[in-house]
Amino acid sequence: MAYKIFSFLFLAVGIWAIMDGSIRALEGIKAKSWPIAKGRILISRYEQWRTTKDVRVAGLCIDIQYLYQVGDKIFEGNRLNTGWRCFGNQRHIEDVLKKYPSGKEVTVRYNPDDPEQSLLEPGIDWTCFFLWGIGLISISVGLPLFRRSIRR
Repeated sequence: MAYKIFSFLFLAVGIWAIMDGSIRALEGIKAKSWPIAKGRILISRYEQWRTTKDVRVAGLCIDIQYLYQVGDKIFEGNRLNTGWRCFGNQRHIEDVLKKYPSGKEVTVRYNPDDPEQSLLEPGIDWTCFFLWGIGLISISVGLPLFRRSIRR
């Protein structure tokens, strides 16, 4: 019984990770052909994400907010790309914040079917590869466990 539970858990995580990575990758690829609007960075900073009030910092999250105009409407966006916005690497955060300082004019890609959906960096982000890796590992553990549970 334990093998079945663990196998379903690993398989579910694996399927979720592969699907989430694929959805993010497809959106990033589609975003390369989205129309472009000029924008301006309003806020460029990072926030610390803690596990609890007294425990160490668990990660750093990028907080980038920008305005852009489509037709006569002004929109606010906050997505850098299709990936995650929290990292454990402070150097990566600093590089992103240097690239997108407050007040900088930027090129914004927006979804023509839903102009409120936008991002600054189209394409496939490392998050997709990470999710695919987690998915493949989880499925490669889950399938043998499932086979073993059937034989019992």
